[in-house]
Amino acid sequence: MGSHLREPSLRVIAFCVMTLVCRFALAAMPVTVTYAEQAVKLSRGTAMYSAGRGAVLLPNDLLMSDASTVLLDAGGATVAVGPASALFVRDGELVLLAGWLKVDGGAARALPLATGGLQFDGAGSAATLHATPGTAELFAESAAIAVLPLPANKLSRRTTIPREQFGVRTGARPLQVIARPPAAFLAGMPRTFLDPLVAVPVKGPAAPPRRERAATLAELAPLLADHPALRQQMRARFHPPRDRAAKPSPLPR
Repeated sequence: MGSHLREPSLRVIAFCVMTLVCRFALAAMPVTVTYAEQAVKLSRGTAMYSAGRGAVLLPNDLLMSDASTVLLDAGGATVAVGPASALFVRDGELVLLAGWLKVDGGAARALPLATGGLQFDGAGSAATLHATPGTAELFAESAAIAVLPLPANKLSRRTTIPREQFGVRTGARPLQVIARPPAAFLAGMPRTFLDPLVAVPVKGPAAPPRRERAATLAELAPLLADHPALRQQMRARFHPPRDRAAKPSPLPR
């Protein structure tokens, strides 16, 4: 009985250690826009920015790709964000909020990737990730990928998606692994994702993101529907809690 009690705790400890290591590694790596057909929309702080090639993304940035595919370099890994997609740069993790993402992990030592329903390390593998409200789909193209369901708890177990197989998780249901991606997934995939990703080097100085206008919580909140913690963080960004007025000290007599 004692061993059964210890096993989940050991899994939790191992998961926490791995997550901390991965987040530290990514936090130390710049995430850079290496290619975009048009300026990328970026939510930073309480404003909207436009960013071009060479722009460095910061923790808590929210990138929206609009009608074009955007290429990123994340510590040596090449990441493509598909059209009509949104990506949140959490401190130590890239979170696909909506749409499509393809990764070529290359020689990256750690590359934590997530949606609202699952998390995995994209280092050393090629994979395509798709997020819609309540559903996450993952195609392991070049190597097996160990996937952790989110939100994680002490009973959470990783499920391995073998190479060239497909995983889907809907709501709180367990991850389902099938032999090949369904036709609807392949039909909806951006055409550029059918080919291997090609890293694009950035040469010369890059202009910093340019502020366009003030952002609103109403326009960003729908992207965070499957991410309660990020939604709460975004709400606090626009409506910071008011500090309680300090009571004046009594005057000395």
